[in-house]
Amino acid sequence: MTGRLVFAGPSLGAVQPPAGTTRPDDESSGAGAPGTGAGALRADATSAEAPAVKRGRLLIIDDEVVFSGSLRRLFSNEHDVTVVNRGRDAIARLRAGERFDAILCDLLMPEVTGAELYTELRQIAPDQADCMIFLTGGAFSDSSQRFLDGIANRWFEKPCNLDLLRAAVREVVVRNG
Repeated sequence: MTGRLVFAGPSLGAVQPPAGTTRPDDESSGAGAPGTGAGALRADATSAEAPAVKRGRLLIIDDEVVFSGSLRRLFSNEHDVTVVNRGRDAIARLRAGERFDAILCDLLMPEVTGAELYTELRQIAPDQADCMIFLTGGAFSDSSQRFLDGIANRWFEKPCNLDLLRAAVREVVVRNG
């Protein structure tokens, strides 16, 4: 069994829980394969269970306007959602002192990537870097894979299971809110 999750249900792929959890795919998967890595969930894992819903402030950073709009609609009933379509805009807001309980961030964006944004936030607002959840389209470089393998933050491969994504956001909001 691999760590890759496949769903026929509500879907926006693969999910990465925090580093240090069990890796069911350690021995059988190739290094750097999307959907594998530190703590990949098994297909039979029951991780969709989440803490009680708490309304939080959610920042969505994605250069795909249609996708970020879909995420806004998905989360706006549960959270106060802010969407920006450029990493630089997100950095400017965070430098100005704006704070969020959870941040959904695309990994590959023009100008400022999700990895670069994370590195900047580690310097200016480490608590905000800790509440980031990354989204990736799956076609990424070895350096992107090394970045994801080297952080404790969760990440999801697009398309992803919406229930698991909601659960991950709820968990981060409860932890940081």
